[in-house]
Amino acid sequence: MTTENPIYFILISMVTMCLGWGIRGLIIGGEKGSLVPGAFMGILCVWYTGSNLLMENVYLFAAACALGYSYGGMEPYGETMDLIMKHDSPRYNPSMGYLALAFKGSIWGGLGAAFLGMSFSAMSGVVYRWYDFVIFFALVPLAQELGYRLFNTPYNPDKGIRPKICFSWNSREEWGRNVVIVAGLLVLMAVRGDVFGILMWVSGALSGAIGWIIGITFYDKEKYPLKNGKYLFGKFEKMGVINGWKIMEYTQGAVQGLGISAMFVVAWPLAQKNLLAAEMVGELWHPIPQTLDTVLSWVFCALMILTVFLFIIPYRKNGNKITEAFGEVDMNLVEVLERPCYMVLPLSLVMLGSTTMAGIMCFFGMYYVVAQYEALEHYCDFKNITIIRIIVIALGAAILVGEILWGYELWQTWLLYCVGYLIFDAIVVFRPRDVIANRKKSKTFGEFVRSFGVVATVQPFAYLLSAIVVVFGMIEFL
Repeated sequence: MTTENPIYFILISMVTMCLGWGIRGLIIGGEKGSLVPGAFMGILCVWYTGSNLLMENVYLFAAACALGYSYGGMEPYGETMDLIMKHDSPRYNPSMGYLALAFKGSIWGGLGAAFLGMSFSAMSGVVYRWYDFVIFFALVPLAQELGYRLFNTPYNPDKGIRPKICFSWNSREEWGRNVVIVAGLLVLMAVRGDVFGILMWVSGALSGAIGWIIGITFYDKEKYPLKNGKYLFGKFEKMGVINGWKIMEYTQGAVQGLGISAMFVVAWPLAQKNLLAAEMVGELWHPIPQTLDTVLSWVFCALMILTVFLFIIPYRKNGNKITEAFGEVDMNLVEVLERPCYMVLPLSLVMLGSTTMAGIMCFFGMYYVVAQYEALEHYCDFKNITIIRIIVIALGAAILVGEILWGYELWQTWLLYCVGYLIFDAIVVFRPRDVIANRKKSKTFGEFVRSFGVVATVQPFAYLLSAIVVVFGMIEFL
């Protein structure tokens, strides 16, 4: 195996993760939005190794990192940011705010990088046993609920009741769910002597924390004037075309891309040594019988699809009526029921070497989560929403058929991430009615551009990053 140029790898990782984190904020947030940067990072790490065997199974590592990152997406951070951003608030406490965001960022980035590192170790077949992952993932839902109960309850803001450690005043914290997952992963990696996985976790945790600190600092300095009374971005700030939130997100992605890729370069020889045996036989670890693997993969895919009809649509129709009986869980019940269907079950198969499950998650699954959000949430005020939903469902069905019959090549997957997600976003951002309205009230082209507000800078920057990443992908993956 001959690795690619490390400097090139680190630079493209920064650019790609910058785009990935920007996409997460532009189009679909939360757990599902976090899949994109994770998949990007997994693909790039495999590309860096120069291994044909790993590239043939690239979706295993992309899915592992994507699903690992999704765990951190369940952490609310808006009110935690207020500790830094709301200077006139009684809760203004920048020291606590920076500490809290660094803590949450370390969990988020650490989980993504840990699962990525563990996937390389697992696929060697010499580090983990099949029952490690069966037991671990069987315990995940219970462990998450235990962590939530221990660290994030009691919670009743109407009565002034909040957990002892609380970074969000009126938003339910969920970081306890992830703390126990991190602890469990570290114990498992330590028991199995997975030094590579631990080092990757360190890189994700550190870069996640540092990324948040740098990002929120940019946001704070953009929003408020400097000591000399001027704004960080000068006239662009006065024109209303600068978005500090997006600068923060882009920065986070770039920092995490830097940290994880740099550690991968340093630590790769450890994983490479373990993978030598797999390279010699030309096959990665796959302890599940192929027939069982195929059946479970498509059953889990069906469960993932059914979550919309079983949980999300009924909840949208009935609201609190279907959750009010569950006390503490309340608004989170739908997510608690949905998460195992696309986070726990698929990832358990991926970590056991299921290329079928990995392929489903990396293409159909990635389309499914964004289409679900756009069709059920983002496009709801469109007059032709019914037609849009029919198109989205029909396209999803066609993609699913393609997944069943032949699967998708890496360059197609790369385009889905870099271009497909941005197209979904552009449908809302550049709605004809809004473009026409802005044009009518603008006397000059400059006024027309400024009429879009922060879109005038945020979208072009995303498209520039996308163009760079697409060109890279077409050169390397086509």
